[in-house]
Amino acid sequence: FFPLSATGQVGTARLSHIGAVLAAGGALAAAVVWWSGLERPGTQATDGRSAVLQAHAQAQAENWARAARGYERAVAASPKVAADPNVWCDWAEALAMTQGGRLQGRPAELVARALELRPGHPKALEMAGSAAFERRDFAQAARHWKQLNVQLEPTSDARRALDAAIDRAERLARTSLPPR
Repeated sequence: FFPLSATGQVGTARLSHIGAVLAAGGALAAAVVWWSGLERPGTQATDGRSAVLQAHAQAQAENWARAARGYERAVAASPKVAADPNVWCDWAEALAMTQGGRLQGRPAELVARALELRPGHPKALEMAGSAAFERRDFAQAARHWKQLNVQLEPTSDARRALDAAIDRAERLARTSLPPR
């Protein structure tokens, strides 16, 4: 199905196909990437795109620490990958999962970098709002989420859920002590 080169690696032409499979999600995608040689023990990607594919496979398998290392390798390997706010958000998410889902610390720094690259990036705005909410900076959480809210379809369930989160954050901002 995915022909291997003489070294056991997937040919470059096949990487885009594997990326499409990974984008579709599922355990099958992670298994395909492993079988193809991209994620066998001791095998590391040598370019940014391959490292992102490895990291996505690890995240899909909920191997969060390995996924985080993979995203870090990807950013270091390629200026093009390092300019993609999606990769920074995925890296932040993987690191947060190694911290029990908390975004404080390095994950929040990675989200801030994604917002520097693209200030209106939806996932970065959602995560920045969540990080602010976590540290009890409810006013900042509402500001981030409001920037995201205008990007959502007015009648969507996501918009209604985000409206409720913004209302809650604003209510808490009025009645809580400021963050330390």
